[in-house]
Amino acid sequence: MKHRRIFFLILINLFVGMAYAEENIEIHDAHIHYDDDMWKALPAADALQMLKDQNIKRVLVSSTPTEGAAILYAQDSDMVIPMLRPYDSWRHRYFWYKDPELKNYLLSQLKEVPYRGIGEFHVFGKNADTVQIEEMIQVAHEYKLPLHAHTDLEGMTILLQKAQGLVVMWAHGGGDVPVKYLRNFLEEDPQFYIELSLREGMLDENEELTAEWKQLLTKYHTRFLTGMDTYKPSRWASLPETAFETRHWLKQLPEEIAADIARHNLNRLFPKQ
Repeated sequence: MKHRRIFFLILINLFVGMAYAEENIEIHDAHIHYDDDMWKALPAADALQMLKDQNIKRVLVSSTPTEGAAILYAQDSDMVIPMLRPYDSWRHRYFWYKDPELKNYLLSQLKEVPYRGIGEFHVFGKNADTVQIEEMIQVAHEYKLPLHAHTDLEGMTILLQKAQGLVVMWAHGGGDVPVKYLRNFLEEDPQFYIELSLREGMLDENEELTAEWKQLLTKYHTRFLTGMDTYKPSRWASLPETAFETRHWLKQLPEEIAADIARHNLNRLFPKQ
């Protein structure tokens, strides 16, 4: 019954959202989830078709458990860029960063699927400063895998110190972290990227980019990525609206800058193989 409700919610919102598909800017999305609560409600082929219907052509996919990314990758290996989450269950999410078996888990999963990065993972503050995190970073270096971190300012500071030489993407641009810190990281680390799903404070009361954000996006346009963040069923259901909202602010930028943020930056980081 739960899966049936999810299905109908998605179907209703998909039809309502068709109007949003006008004047589509093609998007290559850096933040898609396909978790176990969606597998029965939304088969892999239908999930990918929903994305294609919104002119979203390539996607970074992670999931809990990680099999969800593998399922979508098996469905369309050209479209899907599989990302390896370093925890294998929702419970594991809360202690993965100190799990002595973490490295073995990562290495075993990398034998199964050609993952292109590690994340999106959640870790905050001093929890980013563990031996297990360092081992994960060693694996990332060995396999040349970017990291996609959902973290706070302290956690990102620690990760960037430990992961020098690796691409590090900050999920949600740190949420509500002041722009001055984003600017500092962009200046100091050429491998630092910002993924913008659910980023707070970008728009003013008129739904226009603030002057501060327009300046930041323009100056560092090769370092930003878009994302829909389908982390729960309602986010899948509202995909047309989320894509519309993303394009709304992209269209406020010069076309070549919007194209970098919408797709070119992801393609540079994850070229087709």
